[in-house]
Amino acid sequence: MELKLKRISPGEREAAMSRDDEDGYVLVRPLFGALPKFENSEPSMKLFFQDLVRSIDMGAESKRLAAVRFAPADAARVEDETANEELARRRRAAPTTVPNDAEVIAALTEGERRLAEKNARAAEASFQSVLTRYPDQARAWFGIGVVAMLDHDAPRAKQVFGRLTVGEHAANQDPMVLAWSHVYLARIYDDEGNPQVVKAEYESALAVEGAPEQAKQAAQKGLAAFGGDKATARP
Repeated sequence: MELKLKRISPGEREAAMSRDDEDGYVLVRPLFGALPKFENSEPSMKLFFQDLVRSIDMGAESKRLAAVRFAPADAARVEDETANEELARRRRAAPTTVPNDAEVIAALTEGERRLAEKNARAAEASFQSVLTRYPDQARAWFGIGVVAMLDHDAPRAKQVFGRLTVGEHAANQDPMVLAWSHVYLARIYDDEGNPQVVKAEYESALAVEGAPEQAKQAAQKGLAAFGGDKATARP
């Protein structure tokens, strides 16, 4: 993702991926190559990660790696230690609402996988199992909101996403949930023909610090389509 977002030349990007190969980070190149298929996906790249991994051509990668000269372990150790320190710093700084509970993490992952399959009932069951143990778990509530969208239950979706954006249950510690909740609320209000609220929700999504790039792009696209005036609501 960092390579995708950096404004560097194709030559510089190729050099960076070659260094990654040499240091043993051999999945950077195939995952980078697969990103264009998923960069416009929503609500989160996380939902499509399994498909992203499955897209790797193991035969082609085995042949490619046969020609890679890996850096000696001693030469890479200092860089690895620096990278580990940076990763630890980012993890400490990154806000999250996911509990340190293996069963809950598994249930959230299963729910998101079911959402990607558009299996609303199975996804709802997974998210509800999380809420049984953690009634205020933001990502589980977000999943319930997406299930409501799949069910075309706008009132329910609006209630859930509203809970996640305003008040004591707002997902202020989870930028992904907060930003996408604003985006989905904007779309619901757009369908209802409420242009002032639509604009406010998209602007709120853009104002979320640490929001995923996909959510920002969706909000920007929504504002661009919204324009100055919308005569009628979408059918």
